[in-house]
Amino acid sequence: MSLISSVYQSLKRKRSDQEKAEKIGIPLKKYLALKELVVNAISEISPVVDSHVVDYLQGKLIDEVEETALLEKLDKELSKIVINKSKSEAATIVEQHVDLETGTTKITGLFATEPRSAEEIIQLLNIDTHKWKLSQYWNKEKSGRWYVSALVSKLPEEQVIQSTFLEILQNYELPEIQPLDKSNILLNKSAEEKVCGVFSLQDLHFGKPGNENLGEILENCVKSLLTKAYNTYYLDEIIFVVGGDALNMDTFNGTTTKGTIVENGEGPVETYMKAFDSLMQTIGTISQFCNKLKILYLPGNHDRLSSFHLVHALQQGFKDWSNIEFDSKYAERKVHSYGSNMFCFEHGDVTSKNNPLVYATEFPSEWGSALYRTLYVGHHHTKRSKEYLTENEENGFTTRQLPSLSSSDYYHYHNKWTGNKRAGILELHCEKKGKVSEFVYTL
Repeated sequence: MSLISSVYQSLKRKRSDQEKAEKIGIPLKKYLALKELVVNAISEISPVVDSHVVDYLQGKLIDEVEETALLEKLDKELSKIVINKSKSEAATIVEQHVDLETGTTKITGLFATEPRSAEEIIQLLNIDTHKWKLSQYWNKEKSGRWYVSALVSKLPEEQVIQSTFLEILQNYELPEIQPLDKSNILLNKSAEEKVCGVFSLQDLHFGKPGNENLGEILENCVKSLLTKAYNTYYLDEIIFVVGGDALNMDTFNGTTTKGTIVENGEGPVETYMKAFDSLMQTIGTISQFCNKLKILYLPGNHDRLSSFHLVHALQQGFKDWSNIEFDSKYAERKVHSYGSNMFCFEHGDVTSKNNPLVYATEFPSEWGSALYRTLYVGHHHTKRSKEYLTENEENGFTTRQLPSLSSSDYYHYHNKWTGNKRAGILELHCEKKGKVSEFVYTL
């Protein structure tokens, strides 16, 4: 029996390639090379009777050349190359069955050799493990080839997005924003009044349909309001609220914190990245116009957890900036004092009937030392003010419901909030006189 015939016959035996090579009495590398020639020939003429296959191979591969001369030539070629296993054993997909109801797919491929592991089958069948999970597989030898069937299940959408998110984070680079020298901060030293600015731009809703260019809108808003304030006042401090529905969703499934399904124009990964990059630029811009910038984290009903992650990441990005201070502690109500002013912040998605009592009870020191008390809320995307007066009118309590730069969706249409203007507000407060000015940016 010729060597090629021996290799051909060995394909019918259920043994390893190493065992077959030893049985024939040739090195494994030579056996694999001859086996590849035989298998390729079988693919061309299948299904032909075994005896015809042998005759065909003898004529096609040797063709008047002595078999010994062919093997010598083969030895020389083998010494020059390293067999690429993935290429020599590449699969031919012969069947793909998709079950739409169960979300599973059965893939059958034709191999030159028997795959030995799940990892090898995943590689040879080119299964995308970011989207599919190999659940089962089985092998069957027929006519010297291996038929391998694999049952794959579609991974949950949340898991697919998580994997993508992790890959993006590994390659992510922070925006290049260099810390400012104090001598380069833009301050209007000729201004008569020193003030504290309040930027409570809640309800940005990155990811909502219609907010694809929200980063550009936020940048224009902040620059416009800062320029107007700079022309008239000395900006001693600025408070910038981050959170309060900065993100439209809180889960990889695109829902709010409570699991409410909302309209989303972008996925959670793209949304987070856009929001982070935009707020990095915004914070960097605001810090150029004040002695001290305080970033105040406030959770919203849409993004109670993800906004905390957002602010925590932003804090790491600005950890070396001397004029920026972060209040990233998780709390649903926060206050900040500036002179005779008490600034209160919350998202506004809970009852407001007892607001003055709550803030007087939770923050007695700030309440007692203030002449002017203002609560800033969002949530409703509309501008409105409500004043509570005590026996001394100067010691009242004002609630300011602020507009939003975000686009509207069905929720706002359903609640008849469709006439709300997309706007941002910068309020300015003097240490002793309270609120002295308000600038509005309207789209």
